[in-house]
Amino acid sequence: MKREYVKGSGIRNHILIGMAIVIMLTLIQIILPVSAEESITAYCYRDGSSLGSVVIFDVANAAAACNNLYYDCKGKCIGCFNDSDYIDYVCVDKAGRTFLR
Repeated sequence: MKREYVKGSGIRNHILIGMAIVIMLTLIQIILPVSAEESITAYCYRDGSSLGSVVIFDVANAAAACNNLYYDCKGKCIGCFNDSDYIDYVCVDKAGRTFLR
């Protein structure tokens, strides 16, 4: 039994594989910066006592993340994080207002 070889199919397969590799590399270049956002540890406080910490990607969501994670917050926690521009911690309340601790 003799196999029939279609002329040019080998080159076409190489081109298709090359195109797939280029598309994959392009997608990696697009997705990688999006997933590499810097995470920040925020510390959760209610009435001056610490309840724990959460990892956030947006400092504006610090209080919301604390209130969602810790039941003892009961919607009254603030989230504080270390900011290199200030000596003290910067805190965010549930309304999104920032202040120094």
